[in-house]
Amino acid sequence: MAILITGGAGFVGLNLVEQCLLQKQHVVLFGPVPPTARDYLNQFKGAESHLRLVEGDVRKADELDSAIVRYQIRQIVHGAAITADIEREKTSARAIVDVNVGGTVEVLEAALRHRVERVIQLGTGSIFGSAGNVQGPLDEVDSAVLPQSLYGISKYAAERIAVRYRQARGLPVSVLRLGMVFGRWEYDSGLRDTLSLPWQVARSARAGEHVVLHTDAGNDWVYANDVAQGIRAALAADALPEPVYHLSAGQEWSVRDWCALLKQRYPQFSYGFSQNLGDCTIGRNKASKRAIFSIERLVRDTGYRPQFLLNDAFTDYMEWSDAAHTR
Repeated sequence: MAILITGGAGFVGLNLVEQCLLQKQHVVLFGPVPPTARDYLNQFKGAESHLRLVEGDVRKADELDSAIVRYQIRQIVHGAAITADIEREKTSARAIVDVNVGGTVEVLEAALRHRVERVIQLGTGSIFGSAGNVQGPLDEVDSAVLPQSLYGISKYAAERIAVRYRQARGLPVSVLRLGMVFGRWEYDSGLRDTLSLPWQVARSARAGEHVVLHTDAGNDWVYANDVAQGIRAALAADALPEPVYHLSAGQEWSVRDWCALLKQRYPQFSYGFSQNLGDCTIGRNKASKRAIFSIERLVRDTGYRPQFLLNDAFTDYMEWSDAAHTR
C-alpha cells in the first residue's frame, strides 16, 4: 500500500518521506520537484525502491488519477499549497486560490473516485489571524478564526471544503492544522515565501551576525520530526472521529530561547528584540503573537506525543544542519 503525498517536495513533506522510508513504507511524491528537493531526496540512500517521484499538478484530475491508479494509492496526505506573502498576493492571487482551494477540490474528488481509505489534509494556524492572540490554548472547535492573509483565507476555505466532503459525501478525510513548523530539510521551494524564524536566526548565528526580532515573535513552534510523526500516527489510527485536529508541540517555547541556545554555540552571534517592526532585521511578518495549540484530541485519538521540545529539537537540528553544510 502506497501513500501519495501532494506537495511532498516541501520540507514538511520531506520529513514525512524520511519517516515513512525508515518504516519501509512505499511513498509517492506528487507535484513539482525543485532541484534542491532532488538533492535532498538523493540522500535517502537505499530507499529508491520505496520512493517514486511523479511530477504533476493538483489542479489536474487526469494527472491525479494516473498516479493513484498506477501506484495503487490507498492513503493521501494533501500538503500542496502556495504559502504566499503580501508581495505574491499582489501578483498571483488567482494562482494562490487555484492551488490552495481548487487543488484541494481535485484531490478530494480523486480520493472519492478511487475509494482512498484515508486522506489527511494539512491545514495551518494562519486561519486564526488576530483571533489567535488570546489567553490559553487554541481549540479546534471553540476558538474563533479570523484569517487575514490570502494564504490563511484560502487554507480555511480548503479546510471547510474537506469537512464538507467528510460530512456530506462520506470521504474519510481529517484536517491536521499545523503549528509553526521548522526543522530538517527546510529550504526555499519557491512556493513558500517566508522561511521559519528558527531557520533564519540559525543562518544568521552561523554567520556571526546581529539580528533584531519583534518582541511578539511566534511561540507555537513545532519540530518537523514531530509533525511527521503526528501525520504518520493519524494515518495509522484505527479511526479519526474528529474532522479537524491540531498538530503542534502542545506547549510554548519562544524564539528568545532559541536565540539563547544559538548564542552559546556561536559566541559571535548577537540578538535583540524590539516592539517596532521597523527595527527588525528578520521576521517582520512573524510579529503576530498566537496562543499555543491544544493537542488533546490528537493525543487521545492517535497516541501522538511530541518528542522534540526545545533542547532536543536544537540538538537534532544542529547535528543535521552541520552534516548538511559539510556535504
